[in-house]
Amino acid sequence: MPPKPVRGGAVKRGAAASRGVARGGAARGRGRGGSTRGGAATRGKTGKPEQKKVEKPKWSPEQLAAASKIQKCYRRYATLKKEEDARKKKEEMDKLMEEAEKAAWLKMIKLEQEREERETEKRLIQERERKAHLKRMKLLLEHAFDGELQDIQQIMSEAVSGWKTNIPDLHPTRLARKTLDLVDCKDANDYTPLSEAAAGGAAEVIEWLVGQGSEPNSIGRYGRSPLYRAAFGGHLPAVQALLQCGADPRIRADDGATAMEISTNPMIKEILASWDVQDTDRLLQGLEDEREKRAAAQAEFTKMKCDAIQDQISAAQETFKLYEKQLGHAYCELEKRISEHDKCVLKDTQVEVTLKCVHDAEDLVTILKLKVDDSRRDLQLLKLKLREEQKVSSEQEEKGVKVTIRDLEDVLIRDVGNKIADDGRWPLLIDETGQVSVFVRYTDTNYLNAANPANMEPDKIRLALLGAIRYGKPLVLDLMGCDILHVVKERVNSIMEGLWDWIMDKTLVTEEKFNKITKKEDGPEYEEKMFWARMNEFKLWVITSAEPEPELIEMFYTIRVKPAPPKV
Repeated sequence: MPPKPVRGGAVKRGAAASRGVARGGAARGRGRGGSTRGGAATRGKTGKPEQKKVEKPKWSPEQLAAASKIQKCYRRYATLKKEEDARKKKEEMDKLMEEAEKAAWLKMIKLEQEREERETEKRLIQERERKAHLKRMKLLLEHAFDGELQDIQQIMSEAVSGWKTNIPDLHPTRLARKTLDLVDCKDANDYTPLSEAAAGGAAEVIEWLVGQGSEPNSIGRYGRSPLYRAAFGGHLPAVQALLQCGADPRIRADDGATAMEISTNPMIKEILASWDVQDTDRLLQGLEDEREKRAAAQAEFTKMKCDAIQDQISAAQETFKLYEKQLGHAYCELEKRISEHDKCVLKDTQVEVTLKCVHDAEDLVTILKLKVDDSRRDLQLLKLKLREEQKVSSEQEEKGVKVTIRDLEDVLIRDVGNKIADDGRWPLLIDETGQVSVFVRYTDTNYLNAANPANMEPDKIRLALLGAIRYGKPLVLDLMGCDILHVVKERVNSIMEGLWDWIMDKTLVTEEKFNKITKKEDGPEYEEKMFWARMNEFKLWVITSAEPEPELIEMFYTIRVKPAPPKV
């Protein structure tokens, strides 16, 4: 059986070889005789065509210098453009922060103004109550002298009803105290209704008033007691009623006479001469025991109320400290975010992300600022409430020199008697009239409204301060009834650290530290030699219409400007 023929056959393999030879010959021929295509490509060991290196064009020196100059200009432009973009972004950031700060400032001022409106409303109510009290006093004194007991009782009844209506949760102890204050009120001559009743001979009124707690031995003008006035007027029933109520016949007036010696009525003389003073001592001891009992009840009530307010103050202080701590952390976080944003602006990377972080940090600072302000205001109101309660209970005198607006020129500007100069502290004017701000504006002063953001710009404060030193005039800080002296202090210290302390201890002038806050652009008017003439006449006046904290009163020489006393 013949073998199967191989596919392709020998002939085909031979043909392929012939073609290979032909190709090889052609290749060899090109290799020897050069490339027929100009040598564009040759095959290497791997069989791949090799690319011929393209020679770089040769530039002339002028072309190279021009290219270098173009590159430098472009790099300079790119750098300036980047710096300009960074500057614009920083300006936008500063503007946003300034707007946020201004909004927070205005919010704080608005809150303070609302508080001042509440205080003003409270003062108006107190003023109406004061006028009503004066009217009751006048009527009581007149009716007591005329012996009109029913009218007196009606006045007292109306007064008690008004107190219960206007004062919520009026404690019986407080009501008894207010009733006693009205019963024992005094006119311009220090005469009480009981003394007027004695002078008018109204025995029935005397007995009723003593029953309400009136003092039978009150001393009026010229040292005259009710018994003295009754004996002087010859009112026998009044003398008898007073003796039975504890009036002391041994009291002498400024003229040295007793009730018996001044009387011209023989019956009165006889009664007074035969009266056993041991009965008077017994009656007086009973009155003293009654007063002590009332005082103990009042003290217990006041202590209970003050303790309750003190607990509220402690809680409010903890809240305030907590918010202050959180605000401090928030400020630190804001500084970090601003620093990160500035770095990203310079690198031009993740600017939007860091800007959003800055805005979030600003929002948190604004929220915490409002919380700090609210908690501070709540704390101050509670402290004020405690002071008022303690003042009512102890009848302590208000600290400070009390003057009227008419006396202010002598007391404040001329300093008659050198009281302010000898004290060494700057004056704090507590305005209860609403006229002090107008008064100081019409004098030669540099006036700053602390509630006006434009007036609280650091450069505005700096120039006002330098002007006051340069021309020897007062710098007036009007707090407008707002508790923002701490904010004013921060603004002043933003000009230079410690500047507020220099103003308060007067070393700003005495040691000529004001030179540290002057600037070249202030002009020749504020050169050092221009201050020497009148700088020692510089003063600082602070005005407020709200009752300040005790620490503030201790810090300043306090002057209370009160309305002129009414005529009764």
